[in-house]
Amino acid sequence: LPKLIIDPLAQAAYHPPVPISHPAVRARVIMHLLGGVTMPAHTRISAKFLLAALTLPLLFLSPSHSQSNQSASPFHEEVLAELTPGAEAKQILVGDHHLAWIEKLGDKRSVRLDGQPLGSAYEDIKYLQFSRDESRLVFFGKRSRAWYFVDDGKEDSKAISSPTAVAFQPDGPSLAYGECSEHACRLVIDGKESAAEYDDISYPRYSPDGKHLAFLAKRSKKWVGVLDGKELRGEVDEAASASWGFSRGSGRFFISGRVKSTFIHIVDGTPTPGFDVISRIAFTRDGSHYAYGGADAKGGFKKQKIFGTIVKDGQPVATHEGKGMMGSWSGLGGSTEAMVGGIHDLSTDFHGVSSPEFDPNGKLVYAARRDKGDVAVFQGSDVGPGFDEILSPVIFTESAEHFAYVARHGQDFVEVRDNKPILTIPAGKRGATSVGWIAISPDAAHLAYETISGGRNYKAAITMRAFRTAVIDGQSGPDYNALGLTDFNFDPGSHHYFYEVIGAEGDRDLVSVDGHESRLYDAVANTHYLPDGKTIAFVARDGSRFLRVTYTLSPSTSLPSISTAVLINSEPK
Repeated sequence: LPKLIIDPLAQAAYHPPVPISHPAVRARVIMHLLGGVTMPAHTRISAKFLLAALTLPLLFLSPSHSQSNQSASPFHEEVLAELTPGAEAKQILVGDHHLAWIEKLGDKRSVRLDGQPLGSAYEDIKYLQFSRDESRLVFFGKRSRAWYFVDDGKEDSKAISSPTAVAFQPDGPSLAYGECSEHACRLVIDGKESAAEYDDISYPRYSPDGKHLAFLAKRSKKWVGVLDGKELRGEVDEAASASWGFSRGSGRFFISGRVKSTFIHIVDGTPTPGFDVISRIAFTRDGSHYAYGGADAKGGFKKQKIFGTIVKDGQPVATHEGKGMMGSWSGLGGSTEAMVGGIHDLSTDFHGVSSPEFDPNGKLVYAARRDKGDVAVFQGSDVGPGFDEILSPVIFTESAEHFAYVARHGQDFVEVRDNKPILTIPAGKRGATSVGWIAISPDAAHLAYETISGGRNYKAAITMRAFRTAVIDGQSGPDYNALGLTDFNFDPGSHHYFYEVIGAEGDRDLVSVDGHESRLYDAVANTHYLPDGKTIAFVARDGSRFLRVTYTLSPSTSLPSISTAVLINSEPK
């Protein structure tokens, strides 16, 4: 799918922006940031004041200079387009076949498609989006306090006060969006307004098969799900903008949000048990089962206890105690601790349980804290060894025969396969902070993950910059003091890999292919394998120029063929 490269968060986000005014998002819901950074699970609040700062470095579009002699580089560049002289790019949209951006020149903004102007100039522009096949480009332009829908440069004559992002029907011709005019909000499908009116409305979503259309609507201070024009049972006081939609395989519909002081999911119109904090919901591939984790804090003078619970199909199946926080008696000196509520990933050692998942065969998988320094992975009735924390998700081979994850023991990363510790990687004085991602090759022969060792500001979510390393088949790559190692991918033949290094130096990025680094660019995006299977390509910005950069893969740098059995049965190192 096309990706935004305005800033690192835009690359990590998978949901369009919504017009929902959600106090839980502003004040309580944890933000899951690029590269595995999360806000702290609990926060210390001073009796005098609370100061929160989150620094998100943007990929500013300032001119840059070439660093190296490109004739000697295996990375080859060609110019795709250039900014208008004197203009500033405000948003860039990179697809597989086209490049679009919003340009600001003076006090006007306009859209460029592959370097050519598209449509008129406006006071403001938002929700620039490609259709899935990139045959259409849509956006909303603002003129005289009103917004107008623009489809491939053609402006709709109707003025609206507030639009949402657009949803394109998968493998179909339709598109839909929400609009608000005066005091009423409606759904619009292919230019036709629905009859139902609401106080507020979210962006719409199609089901994976394109047969159903849903959105969130507010009426009488309550949010409900609307599926194919019918309001579903179950309502919340505030809807979670990033946690609603259809399950991937079966198309079951769910919404999430706050009811009074607790957070719940609603699955097919049925509310689930609520907690102070809950994880996002997980479904089996066939949609027959779902699960999530929840945690509650219990006050006390010396210690606040935290209990985490795994819920499957609406019923609690396991409860474990987290490490807890200081109590109210400890806070008499001027500060106390409070658990951050909302909907976000759970930290096993702190919350008592992790965010659960299902393996490919539908078996429930989660981590739980049995005691201090004894956090273990549970796969059905099988339980793994204890660690200080489980840092990564559990990743499975397609057959579910083998699985792997990364844990922390002391200040070291520990690679674990089939619940057997295989490899220990010392993290140095900064310690093993987190794991940004974990990946397995299509033939299940190769394992890769990103280790993160962050300082005080990283752990407090003030910055995303930390020491990051890609580990592939047990071998650590270069250390980057960067904002993130993103979009890691093995090739279909499991012989090559690539990843992007965001903020490799300051705000500049590079791409690493089989261990070979490109030069630094102001931004990189959409790294992918070409259909010939021999070339990798990506789009880069170098000052005012947009470049297409290619790299020809070499058999001499390919990964060795290693069987899964050899990986699993390796002796611990």
